[in-house]
Amino acid sequence: MTSTAERAAHRRRFAQAGPISLRLGLLALVAIGIVGAVSELAFERHWRSPVQLIPWVALALLAVALVLLALSESPRAVTAVRVLAGVVLLASAYGVFMHVSVNHGMGATSAGWDTLSPLSQWWYALTKTVGTAPPLAPGMLAQSSLLLLLASLTTRKKSPVS
Repeated sequence: MTSTAERAAHRRRFAQAGPISLRLGLLALVAIGIVGAVSELAFERHWRSPVQLIPWVALALLAVALVLLALSESPRAVTAVRVLAGVVLLASAYGVFMHVSVNHGMGATSAGWDTLSPLSQWWYALTKTVGTAPPLAPGMLAQSSLLLLLASLTTRKKSPVS
């Protein structure tokens, strides 16, 4: 049997490790997202035009922000991380828009496209019913950026627990 004091000490250690574990988990998820996105872009040979290089630059920015946040939590570093994550969020939104637009353009080659309402056309483009560009692929960048922003709200320091 464990004593009440031992249980309380265990709870205090767990409470102190919570923010650190959360931070490490979020940073690990960001790293996994970066590796997954890089792999997907490489498999798709996503470098054939200057526009296709945007996600590569965004991933490089995300990697720099990840390393910066992992090594420092100074106010300047945290601000830089948040700015970089915001830039990547914008790049992600642009990527979703571009993928949907490309799919919409491909729909024009489909028979009966002109008979569909504009809402239906855009829905088909968004859901990849027409076209081959995956609209949710750039969302991987947004997800990693948001996870990095959440990690920037945590701290590496142990919080005092009474």
